[in-house]
Amino acid sequence: MRRLSTAPVVWMGWVLARLLLVWMVIGTTAAVGDVHYYHAGLFGDDPSDLTEYPDAGVWPLRLLALFTGADLDRFVIGFVVLCLLVDAVFLALVLHWGGGRRFTAAWFWVAFGTAAGPVFVLRLDLYPAVLVAAFATLLFRHPRWASAALALATTMKLWPGVLAAGLVGGWRRAGTWIRVGWFTVALALLCLVTVLTSGADRLLSPLTYQEVRGLQVESLTATPFIVAAHLNPEEWRIAYSSSKSFEVSGAGTAGAVAVTDWLMIAVLVFAVAWALRSLILHRWRPRTAIAFALLMVALLIVTNKVFSPQYIVWLGPLLAVCLCLTDSRLVRAMTWLTVLAAALGTVLFPFLYDSLVHDVQDAGAAVVVLAVRNVLVVVICVLAATWLWREDRALDTRRDEGACTRAQVRTGAAQEAGG
Repeated sequence: MRRLSTAPVVWMGWVLARLLLVWMVIGTTAAVGDVHYYHAGLFGDDPSDLTEYPDAGVWPLRLLALFTGADLDRFVIGFVVLCLLVDAVFLALVLHWGGGRRFTAAWFWVAFGTAAGPVFVLRLDLYPAVLVAAFATLLFRHPRWASAALALATTMKLWPGVLAAGLVGGWRRAGTWIRVGWFTVALALLCLVTVLTSGADRLLSPLTYQEVRGLQVESLTATPFIVAAHLNPEEWRIAYSSSKSFEVSGAGTAGAVAVTDWLMIAVLVFAVAWALRSLILHRWRPRTAIAFALLMVALLIVTNKVFSPQYIVWLGPLLAVCLCLTDSRLVRAMTWLTVLAAALGTVLFPFLYDSLVHDVQDAGAAVVVLAVRNVLVVVICVLAATWLWREDRALDTRRDEGACTRAQVRTGAAQEAGG
């Protein structure tokens, strides 16, 4: 282990791992489809392209286009290179700022990036995920910039906005209002940039796009129906929908969609309740806020009607930060389960995806991989909830110890005065 705990060895491992990742990208043309779509959204003539993404979410594409121009091949290569550059910068920051556990976190990141497969460097999700990790890192010493990083992540992908509930502390604490204020102001300014540069409609388009969605085949709620469709394909149907994804329909799916909607509402209610609890009881510290963020990310994946292959990327950067913060066995278990879940997701997409969506009756391997991957994600969610519960209890323990110490000091002072 000591031989692995040096920066040059980590970088050698990263280079080899990413060469394997690039080989996977070159070997599967299906995974490049989204980058082709990004290119069409920038240089094509369909005004609806990319409107499902927040405007800030496509800023990296516009930046890239300044260097590649309209040439498709250069754009695809540039997209991969830009993602690898962000990947490398994040690894460098982990090695520089990660403390005593930085090599464990770095090797996790090396393994995770390649396990996540082509979607790691062929989707836009890496950018908000790294910003969420920056938020978690900055929360300890630079809470203002942490709030701003979370605001930028929110404008790029929307889901990080739920994590803002973790910024709330006691209502009498100035830190609470500083964190929340910086998040709110930064979010408003970034939204103003969108309005001024792309119009108010572009600000709302991600919220109004795809108002009605069914069960995307990879979502956890869809898994029982995928298994049922494999056993009895005449009762359930998998088809490409207007949501630009493959969805399963048939007996019970409409009710499952309603259940999923209510579960998502429950997650949002939990976030609000957590914020109110922190506000009233003056319960806040950075580690607990990060544990809360990790649980919320896992819950957003578990309760979503959609589980696109790249969603697993949301967990990776934040877990790398968590590894730097703690030697908890729960966190270590989550990290390697996430690597395994990412690897299974890569096996599923792009390698087994065609059989799953076009010939589910004969797609036994794909169905098994999908089911196991989704079970692992549920386990990760349970472990995240357990870690948050322990971190929250630790906050109580610290308060009790602090109160006991203060009482002892007062008793000692009284005894000295009495003596």
